[in-house]
Amino acid sequence: MKALITGVSGFVGTLLSEKLIENGYEVSGFSRRATSHKNIEYYPCDITDSSNVEEIIRKIQPDEIYHLAGSSFIPSSYTNTMQTYDTIVNGTLVLYEAIRKLDIDCKVLFVGSGEVYGEDKRSSYNEGDLLQPSNPYAGAKASADLISEQYFKTFGMRIIRARPFNHTGPKQSPHFVCSNFAKQISEMEVNGDNCISVGNINVQRDFLDVRDVVNAYLKLMKYGENGEAYNVSSNKPVFISELLNMLLSTSSLKDPIIEIEAVRLRVKDVAIKAGDNTKLRLHTGWKPEIQLLETMKDLLDYWRDYQAQVGDDKDEYPRT
Repeated sequence: MKALITGVSGFVGTLLSEKLIENGYEVSGFSRRATSHKNIEYYPCDITDSSNVEEIIRKIQPDEIYHLAGSSFIPSSYTNTMQTYDTIVNGTLVLYEAIRKLDIDCKVLFVGSGEVYGEDKRSSYNEGDLLQPSNPYAGAKASADLISEQYFKTFGMRIIRARPFNHTGPKQSPHFVCSNFAKQISEMEVNGDNCISVGNINVQRDFLDVRDVVNAYLKLMKYGENGEAYNVSSNKPVFISELLNMLLSTSSLKDPIIEIEAVRLRVKDVAIKAGDNTKLRLHTGWKPEIQLLETMKDLLDYWRDYQAQVGDDKDEYPRT
């Protein structure tokens, strides 16, 4: 089986490529920046470059395409709104049109976002809820989600839509909350500082280990129904403060000072967000296997190892 991953050099793309290789796939991928993975066929390519995307797909003739391309860092979508929409919306159109033009009979997993549901709701979101995006990133993902549904209905393309909620784990960029906490703690253990900077830690979010998310993507590709949308979530919202406490409980720090830093506060920060994963469980048999405490331990150990090897060279940080 041949698998193609767009956005292959990102956090999830890197882990997904490793998992596919373990499962006997021949893996290719493209992205704007190179991947460090040596066991895949890598192509430098911007998802909006239609001629290059078409040429890559023509060459590979993939059986499966995992469409991950596009930055997932929400704050940057406020300052780079046009680029966010261009990459996510136009990039998705470029990909689908290349598949149509070449008449490639492949399955596509479009990786959207649980952000498409918008403002907070006390019960968990399910796939039948309205898409009401409240930031540019969510708006772009919602648009591409609808485009994916339309291409299934109009052209019969075999597209499955994933709507992942928050996920974290080793190698995640420190732009994201859990990885940022872990990075700070690993540095504090070395330099003796006793103050950790945070944003709003009194909100609840639905978190999964990235390894459980990748397993969900593989199961969706195998068992998911074409044209359907699936939440990839835990259905168990957790306070950000709880995740911080998990990290601190596995550290050597004693009574650290927790300081709210204004620059870390979001423009819009809803109180609670969780996704109902019933449909994913029923259709694929998937279930999360990694407890968040284990995730936090692995994340902190990753940053400890990273600090020992690289130090404080910001240019070497892992990227989304």
